[in-house]
Amino acid sequence: MRAFAKINVGLWIKSKRDDGYHEIETVFLPIDLWDDITIKRSERFTIAGPNFGADDLMAKGHRYLEERFGKLPVAIAIEKNIPVGAGLAGGTADGAALIRGVRDLYDLPLSDEEFMKESVFLGADFPYCFYNKPAIGRGIGDELKGIEVPSHPLILLNPGFSVSTPEAYSLWKERGDGSAEETVRILKEGNLSALKDAVSNDLMAGVAEKHDVIYEMIDALYREGAVFSHMTGSGPTVYGIFDSAATRDAAYAILKDKFKIAIKTRTRTSGEGNG
Repeated sequence: MRAFAKINVGLWIKSKRDDGYHEIETVFLPIDLWDDITIKRSERFTIAGPNFGADDLMAKGHRYLEERFGKLPVAIAIEKNIPVGAGLAGGTADGAALIRGVRDLYDLPLSDEEFMKESVFLGADFPYCFYNKPAIGRGIGDELKGIEVPSHPLILLNPGFSVSTPEAYSLWKERGDGSAEETVRILKEGNLSALKDAVSNDLMAGVAEKHDVIYEMIDALYREGAVFSHMTGSGPTVYGIFDSAATRDAAYAILKDKFKIAIKTRTRTSGEGNG
């Protein structure tokens, strides 16, 4: 099965809660970049893949299922393609895919709606990664409203280091303009250059002040024809949206050797399923 990454087109911080989480508004878009996960019944729980431990989100997801339903031994193999600590929710996507896969393998009585309501204790992105379709996210990202937007060609650039979510929020400076609803309207209508005035990621200023390569990557995407570019989530990955696959492909040919990680992809639509 496939665990798809996501980008945030805009991230507006509304307030900080007493439990340490932040109330936000964002537009989640799944992208055509995934980790491959194989799940089989086994005599004990094992994960074959890079650098997994007890705190990994796949292990946490499996513990959650066993606490509810009893022993569920599975052997898991994962091929990682999503960069780690990149603002793309790769680890959470893997954990959500494991829960979906083990549930289906053992025919567990756990509906999508039930899991999405209670999974936030595993991580704020879990409800979205389980849903894994275009959506507006509110609350701490767990209150989801499905949206219909077309697919758009993308390039992702990453400098080869990670930024943790707590670090990004600790660097938060100010609230930006725009809104998720306005962003969705522009994505639907296709006047993508208007995103420049509608989209803000409130985490970007603080992260980019510490890591100025963020702005270097955004500038590079604009130079090569992106109609909009911004940082996704807590960073440090930035995305560039292009008006055609041909323009994106030409830009990728130039950018792929200039930064540590460059990925050619696209956003996914609600009709493409969730993994």
